[in-house]
Amino acid sequence: MKITEEVYSWAYALTPRTVTTDLILHHEAAKGTTPQQIHAYHLSKGWAGIAYHYFVRQNGTIYRGRPETMCGGHTANYNYCSIGICFEGNFENEYMCDAQLEAGQALVEDIVKRYPSIHVGKHKDYNATACPGMNFPFTYIANPVKGTPEDELKADEDTPSEWAREAWAWAMKKGITDGTKPHDTVTREQAATMLWREAK
Repeated sequence: MKITEEVYSWAYALTPRTVTTDLILHHEAAKGTTPQQIHAYHLSKGWAGIAYHYFVRQNGTIYRGRPETMCGGHTANYNYCSIGICFEGNFENEYMCDAQLEAGQALVEDIVKRYPSIHVGKHKDYNATACPGMNFPFTYIANPVKGTPEDELKADEDTPSEWAREAWAWAMKKGITDGTKPHDTVTREQAATMLWREAK
């Protein structure tokens, strides 16, 4: 994962952060599509400068905002204890592309590894706001699932998916299935037969 460094002129000195308990995710909602534009916008509000620690563009480029060790300016009452990541776009009416999603996953995963007890949340979990938008893929970014069902199928066609293993073992024990081809589709007559076997 590559972090692109930016040089900012701060309006005043930043404050070091002494505790890190939360990682808060935001969308920029058309306040600027580059970190420097966001920096200028935040300066115009009388802030020290860009309020976020990281900015993830739609092309997957990750930019550094404020130094990670400094307090942010992104979430009222939580800037002293949090790291803020902002994603380019307005996810009230947009959907995130794969490049940005993958970059966000990698960045969140890296931060969580370095702060194992950190809580990952949405801006609206902390303040009265819609940020990061109703279409923001929070679950996929905060708790990415490695691989796909297709990968699992290719890896071992006779092994059920992790989430289905307990049920599969139960079905085999009951004689409902012979335990082969757990990923195959089931016809209606096969489903009826399986239900009939369980009811006997």
